[in-house]
Amino acid sequence: MEKDLIDWKTNAWQDPRMAAWYQQRMLENRGTNRLKNQVEVALCARHVVGNQLLDVGVGSGRASLPLARAGFAVTGVDSSQAMLDQTRAQAGETPIRLLQRDLADLKFADGEFDTVMSLNVLVHFPHWREILAEWQRVLRPNGRIVFDIHSQDHEDAACAARGLPARPQDEGNFADYHSRIRVADLVEAATGLDLALVAVIPYNSGNSNTWLAGTLADGARFNRLLSWLVSDTRLYDFALFIEQEIFAPLTSRVTGRFMVVLDKRPDPQGNQAWLERDTALNRLLDGPLDCAALATLAPSFDADWRQRLNAHLDWPRNRVLLYNLLSAWEAFPAHLDLASFLEPRHAEALQNWREQAAIDAATTRTLRDLAALPGLNGWLRHQEVPLAGGLEYDLTRAMLTRYFHVFD
Repeated sequence: MEKDLIDWKTNAWQDPRMAAWYQQRMLENRGTNRLKNQVEVALCARHVVGNQLLDVGVGSGRASLPLARAGFAVTGVDSSQAMLDQTRAQAGETPIRLLQRDLADLKFADGEFDTVMSLNVLVHFPHWREILAEWQRVLRPNGRIVFDIHSQDHEDAACAARGLPARPQDEGNFADYHSRIRVADLVEAATGLDLALVAVIPYNSGNSNTWLAGTLADGARFNRLLSWLVSDTRLYDFALFIEQEIFAPLTSRVTGRFMVVLDKRPDPQGNQAWLERDTALNRLLDGPLDCAALATLAPSFDADWRQRLNAHLDWPRNRVLLYNLLSAWEAFPAHLDLASFLEPRHAEALQNWREQAAIDAATTRTLRDLAALPGLNGWLRHQEVPLAGGLEYDLTRAMLTRYFHVFD
């Protein structure tokens, strides 16, 4: 069954129409698409080493063509000739070697490349350990592997905190056709292949996030806010700040996807130390959290970071974006000390919005519960026509005035 799934995933991209659709999708500037592209391509570019670069599953070349233009010797491989044709068209005069190959059977000599890079590929396949071994084989000593993958740690933690059933993930249970792994399994596999874990970098844009499901950062209203990323430069810059300077230094639990950076050198002690630090950071995130405590394990959350965060929040739409994201915090098993992160004016604004939202929710819930009571339900009907809906505006104002003193 696993082989059938792998073959199905591989063959889906053989159709030139599918390849053309994918290329067009990569060029679209709407919602979080531009943000996702910038985050992923920048991560790949930041972590490549040496000059000989192999892009596995090159697709339309969005990650490796900028590096080829910068002077890297790039080889791109893909199982789909249609995708390779798209890359060739995008490359123009840029020199790039393109070959049709299988990602788990590259057919290159041992140690041929300085960096093996793969973007949005391994997420589709369950046999990631086998693939990782093949990528390690074609690397030179001290070479580097860079790839992205979905996070099973995120699935486990968010579902447990919210009382939802987690979708288990292993090679025998390829849930929702996406590969998800735990960092503990990644460390074990890396150590077994004599690879050193350099970094795990979470990012959120363009990916599902179980922490956000059913919160203000979910659904049509939030998507309308994100639509402003196309035209509001300050909102876009803040969204990029959230990706690169809030999510990235944290752990695989906070978002649904992460980038992995591995070096071809044995470092079992270093891998274990990385895992212990990651575990400690997760414990910190599970408890009462303030900026000073966070900085003990994630030093980038320093005074300069706090100043830049608050400067972004001077733009009103950025405050709305942060407030929507923080609406998910109640799902976390922790208390967030806003005052340690934000200047008083911003902390007070977000706290006021939260209190107002709580009052609105309590008012709405109370009126709906009253209308459902058997006695009142009869009074609020005339000739079997329910009247409660027509009275809700007056009743809402009365409750807000008399019981919550909102208009005092």
